[in-house]
Amino acid sequence: MRYLVNRPSNLFGDFDKVLNNLFEDNKSIGQTVGRSNPSVDISESKDGYTLEVELPGLSEKDVDLKIEDNKLLISSITKENKEKEGKEEETHYLLKERGNYTFARSFILPKDANTEAVNASFSNGVLKINIEKIPEKQPRLIKIKAA
Repeated sequence: MRYLVNRPSNLFGDFDKVLNNLFEDNKSIGQTVGRSNPSVDISESKDGYTLEVELPGLSEKDVDLKIEDNKLLISSITKENKEKEGKEEETHYLLKERGNYTFARSFILPKDANTEAVNASFSNGVLKINIEKIPEKQPRLIKIKAA
């Protein structure tokens, strides 16, 4: 299983974003620094693959999981999407050190991964994804008839 690396196209552009965020209203240092992508452990057994993703402070409602073109995509549902659904009312913060945790990670699935047999569970801030392997095709003996 391979992890797709999204490299920044412009190092100075990212630095400029951090500097600009320092001077915006209602921002704190915690929000400008942000968090990195969540840590992921990937293991393989004879029956399949298991991914364990650390997502402290999130629940299963905050995470989107899908398979598209043999890629496993894990992402967070952004605050903007929640506001559109009308679930969050506007709050005036006096201090806000916890930023919105948004991320997106992609993994290319191996050829033997059964994309139809994937299940996921969320417990204690850890998303566990199980992907079954497609059983190996066994050689088939062909009986030869006498002519």
